[in-house]
Amino acid sequence: MSSTYGKVSVKQNSKLRNLINYRIRVVTKDGKLYLGELMAFDKHMNVVLGDCVEERISKQQLQKIIQNRGKQDTSKENNVIKTEKRVLGLVILRGEQILSTVVEDKPVLTKKDRIEETKKQKKQLNNQKRARKGKTDDSKGKIVKPTSSNGEKSTYNANNTVIPGNLRKFQPPPGFKRK
Repeated sequence: MSSTYGKVSVKQNSKLRNLINYRIRVVTKDGKLYLGELMAFDKHMNVVLGDCVEERISKQQLQKIIQNRGKQDTSKENNVIKTEKRVLGLVILRGEQILSTVVEDKPVLTKKDRIEETKKQKKQLNNQKRARKGKTDDSKGKIVKPTSSNGEKSTYNANNTVIPGNLRKFQPPPGFKRK
């Protein structure tokens, strides 16, 4: 059995983990609506939404609705509810505040497309790292330790004695007393 929300068909018993990357609408206790891409959630129902837009009813509009509650006015001016929208971007919603979640739209990319996209991004990142390091074909991944001005790979301590390699004598912080 499946339910249709808008143009998306989702199984009735589908779990939230199957809805990762779907666009969902989250209703909170304070009456705000958050519309965004489900990126993550946890056992407390804390939700991470990407590209999130917040919709809310202004206080003045809410007061008008409360005042006109008893009256039955059929004019369109009084029945129109104006909402304020704000673009938030990446949002973390506390699970304690969430009343309901509704699927709005399917993911923009399929799973296969998302995997290919992440592979491309990793490849670009590795290429950028290699370019920053100045890695060339003749170095072949070897690590070259820095050398001193005369070519020796050693350091000197305060007594001008040579310490081999990168081993350095322990230097206590200022004010440290040994017993």
